[in-house]
Amino acid sequence: MRHVRTALAAFRGRAEDLPPVFDAACRDIVEDLGVSSGSVWFFDDDATAIECAALYDGRDARLLRGTRLREADSGAYFQALRRDSRVMADDAAAHPATSCLANYLLYRDVRSLLDHVVCTDGRAVAVLCCEQGGRARTWSEEDAAYLEQMAILLGVAFDLHRDMRKRTS
Repeated sequence: MRHVRTALAAFRGRAEDLPPVFDAACRDIVEDLGVSSGSVWFFDDDATAIECAALYDGRDARLLRGTRLREADSGAYFQALRRDSRVMADDAAAHPATSCLANYLLYRDVRSLLDHVVCTDGRAVAVLCCEQGGRARTWSEEDAAYLEQMAILLGVAFDLHRDMRKRTS
């Protein structure tokens, strides 16, 4: 978690300070867990869609943004996130919560998916995602614990941002 720690040390609670934290978290996920890509996705206002704020693809060291997934197209995935706050899909194409993401999985060559919800102020605001492409991966509880810790760190950053906004308004 060295990248995100560095980014958090520079974080001053301003909105413009958040993207470097997201990018750092994605890089750490790839490096620390040895996965193909790591990403941060934000829920929209009514939590019926998520949009990619940052995706670091370790296969070619690219940063991507902007993909949007809607609950209307992938209801089982959204239900699993709400119910369990995480999804561990060793075989994402066959997993009941992620098979509905077939087009995305195929497009990104994702075989295994590990996701965790980021909460702040008692509500889900984002999803952290680990993707393994090329070959399937069996996720461990240690992998899940790492991602949960990263989600907590990002939740703290969101809390700091919210608190700074309250002080300046």
